[in-house]
Amino acid sequence: MPKVILVRHGKTVWNAEGRYQGKMDIPLNEEGKEQAKRVGEALKDFPVKAVYSSPLSRCLDTAKEIAKHHGLEVKVKEGFKEIDHGEWEGMLASEVEKKYPELLKLWRERPAEVKMPGEGGESLKDVYDRAVKAFEEIVKEHGEDDLIVIVGHDATNKVLMCYLLGVDLNKFWAFKQANCGITVLEYEPSTKRVVIHVANATGHLGKEIDFEVQKAL
Repeated sequence: MPKVILVRHGKTVWNAEGRYQGKMDIPLNEEGKEQAKRVGEALKDFPVKAVYSSPLSRCLDTAKEIAKHHGLEVKVKEGFKEIDHGEWEGMLASEVEKKYPELLKLWRERPAEVKMPGEGGESLKDVYDRAVKAFEEIVKEHGEDDLIVIVGHDATNKVLMCYLLGVDLNKFWAFKQANCGITVLEYEPSTKRVVIHVANATGHLGKEIDFEVQKAL
């Protein structure tokens, strides 16, 4: 079975502020840059065959820190871009709570039923369709013993976990994706069988378990 390492990008200023960023291209902050270096170091001795990334710089720069240890160029996949939060983008979590209390409540309780407000706003199904398509394209390109890395976002990684485990998108919040957390799994395309070895490991960041609450998700 192909082996897949899922990594979320390092921290940004907007992550630290609790601000929704979505498709906005917000770069890594200094802490995020250090996290990216650490995840690169953590994976340097693994036989990585390819590194894929969302096109947004916070993912791309994280992916480059991983790829450089293996002499690889990062391959960009548009399907792994973060959910478009529509009108929420750029807003603090506290501002969203005041302006969209009912929609935010639904997002936290039954996320699969929410389409983000405003032009371009996406639903989890929108993200699921494009992220799963990109994932399946990648898997077809690799042999059963290949180890690949995908650097994505909170929403894209979580919908991929829903897909791989065959659970409803309303289980979205069951999966924690810390900044530069590592999830390792094996995937059998023909049977859809999945073996999870590690979920959201953060020991390489100095935290055996990351309980940090990020509001703008």
